[in-house]
Amino acid sequence: MYFLNGDRIYIKPLKVCGTFGEELQNCLSQLKNINSGKKIFKLNFFIEANSKEDYLHFQQTIHHEVYRLFSDEILLSVLAQPPLAGKLIIEACYYDPHFWKSDFVSKGENGAVLFEQGDSQILIGNVQSNENEECRANSETAFGHLSEFLEIAGFQINSIIRQWNYIENILGFDGSKQRYQEFNDVRSDFYGDSFDEKGYPVATGIGMNRGGIIIEFIAIQSNRLVTIPIDNPIQVAAHSYSKKVLVGEECMLKTTPKFERARFLELFGKKIIFISGTASIRGEQTIGIGDPALQTEVTIENIKQLYSDNVLSKIPNEGLFPKYGHARVYIKHKEDFAAIKKTFRMHFGNLPVVYIVADICRPDLLVEIEGKVILE
Repeated sequence: MYFLNGDRIYIKPLKVCGTFGEELQNCLSQLKNINSGKKIFKLNFFIEANSKEDYLHFQQTIHHEVYRLFSDEILLSVLAQPPLAGKLIIEACYYDPHFWKSDFVSKGENGAVLFEQGDSQILIGNVQSNENEECRANSETAFGHLSEFLEIAGFQINSIIRQWNYIENILGFDGSKQRYQEFNDVRSDFYGDSFDEKGYPVATGIGMNRGGIIIEFIAIQSNRLVTIPIDNPIQVAAHSYSKKVLVGEECMLKTTPKFERARFLELFGKKIIFISGTASIRGEQTIGIGDPALQTEVTIENIKQLYSDNVLSKIPNEGLFPKYGHARVYIKHKEDFAAIKKTFRMHFGNLPVVYIVADICRPDLLVEIEGKVILE
């Protein structure tokens, strides 16, 4: 990752007509040939799983093969979000071991890595709960695991600056309660008033086909850290949404999604803007219903607002030039891929990007894009 003097790369199978096992071995063999002078510490596997049994089998297979390949421990997330081609894509995150000291923190299938340099600490990890049928129960368990990692490492809740929240059947209902709203209510309870002073983390809340709840997180504690939340003037902040766009019975208390649209971060001379999962919303209303190209256009316009000249003038960037670093593009329907990809490339050319099939947090949203902006 950039602020660890590293980055992330995407590994795709060279042949996409084989079995899952063959494509997995092909991707892992490519990983072995990477020699960047950096060290891989986290792998995300985007896979297609048509049943819970398939998901658990693929997860077990991935864990077995990765631990057979790597002598060091590796953080693993298996995300049931199918790639557009083939049966899996690997996202590999790496860091510079000459600059950062690292220690692995583990609790069962969940894990985190603690990076240290002087008095600066970064905690990166992932937690999962897939034992329950209901979203609320899985959410409470996952946030419980997250709380344990923060406590073990000596981090406060408000040290979290980035989250990815993967929610099985995000638009489904458990009885009368929408699953995404249930997740948001649990998240609000967990956060409490921890972020009142400096704003919420940057976050992506996205669907997956199987896997319960997975939360990935980045937390930072450092006297050197400068971090500032960034708003989009043409969007209502997600944590300020009105009740009319929240799903659930009117008699129930419904909390808003607690995240910022973007966040500036500076640490050890690295300057970056994290971009939350962004969609085609103006104010708090969906724009371009039924039109994937228009929704992609509006989404990108929203993203560009987050590193506009007006934003850069308010943060300590010292005239540095913004460069969009990488993107994940989540697509609700495979048939919209061509229109979304064409629109994305019109703006960003051959920027490193991975396209994933995943449900979005509103029924009328067709695409969501996240990423980072590097200031250099």
